[in-house]
Amino acid sequence: MSRRRGPSRTGAAEGLPPIYEGPEALDALLLRAGSPHAASEVAAIFGRAIEAGEPRGSIIPTLFPDEPRFGSPDEARRLYGNLFGLWARLAAGLGPHDDAPDVVPEPPPPPPLPERGVASGTQLPSDLVESVWKHLAAMPPREVARRRDRYMNVQPDLSAWLDDVPLPEAGALAATDLVFEAWAMFDQAFAERLGAVEWKGLRALFKEPPPPEALQPALAAYATEALDTLEDEDDAFDAAARAQVERIFATVVAGLTQAVREPS
Repeated sequence: MSRRRGPSRTGAAEGLPPIYEGPEALDALLLRAGSPHAASEVAAIFGRAIEAGEPRGSIIPTLFPDEPRFGSPDEARRLYGNLFGLWARLAAGLGPHDDAPDVVPEPPPPPPLPERGVASGTQLPSDLVESVWKHLAAMPPREVARRRDRYMNVQPDLSAWLDDVPLPEAGALAATDLVFEAWAMFDQAFAERLGAVEWKGLRALFKEPPPPEALQPALAAYATEALDTLEDEDDAFDAAARAQVERIFATVVAGLTQAVREPS
């Protein structure tokens, strides 16, 4: 399974190719997305963050006072690909003007989503896990926000429990993103067969949740890869923080799996 991360406030996927087209192209992309910063200012912000050892994922959202605006998923991918590419250049000791490519290949479109509710049994198919995260990654931020609103409406106990459970600062965003993405995958796979997870069930499961590999191996592999990436990029995400995120995720996976009803 190719690497990920699912959408966060930036609306970007960590699997986007870091391709930098140069300051003029980035200026235009930033302006259309609603950022007040020019490419030169972004380069200075990135340079200070790299020198201070701050992770890329905590800096890019600060470039936008509000949710970024995009005319299409391709435009979103192009902006974040340029931001990731500029960060990579600066981290490698290069400047923001050197050797920018003239042509940027478009990333392939996400694979088609399977029909909602076609999965049998209670286990997520691996191809569905792959296609759902790629579609989430390609969605405009406003559409992702609408999906998050629906998640909180149909899973109020799950959303409230996640707000209440202790989250490590370094892994809080990863935990909330993984839970949202897991719900999106279950919703796509099982549709109306997916019931609401109850608070009391999550509280009981949290004491000793079953390993997600035993319940949802494709989803577990996806989450492991996501957390491996976070561990590589953020020194503050240590073993204790990862263990807590994994425990929370395992609890939610078990709760969602239990909430899948048998076909009528």
